Amino acid sequence: MSNIVDMTKAHAKEVAAIEEATFVEPWSLAQVEEICGKFGAVARVAEDTDGSVLGFYSYNIVCGDGYINDIAVREDARGKGIGKALVKDLIYTASLCGLNGLTLEVRISNERARRLYESFGFKESGIRKKFYQNTEDAVIYWLNVGGNDNFKR
Repeated sequence: MSNIVDMTKAHAKEVAAIEEATFVEPWSLAQVEEICGKFGAVARVAEDTDGSVLGFYSYNIVCGDGYINDIAVREDARGKGIGKALVKDLIYTASLCGLNGLTLEVRISNERARRLYESFGFKESGIRKKFYQNTEDAVIYWLNVGGNDNFKR
């Protein structure tokens, strides 16, 4: 991985392809394009040395907190620390924005993602019953960001 940069519309097709391969209810290409440069949102990608997208994240800023939309890593790039790098960058950008906290939902069955978030200090704060396709529960996670010096680069 070379670096993590702001997502642009030039990244959108690759991000949409990762969405399609990762999520049961993926964002469309139009939705991915819309988040790029949107006021009140942060969207970033991890690029390989050749400029291809290895992974991405996005969040919306709502009332001083960040609501994480998605974090995903391309299947052939998983297990190489890219997810950790993306979460670290996400937390860092949230602290730069002066956000108080970050929140997201994770499938209750997604142990890998849950362990990743918990390793960064995210805490379970509730359950959303049948959140995913009205069949699977989601665990709500929360992380206090404001004033926390653990998230500096």
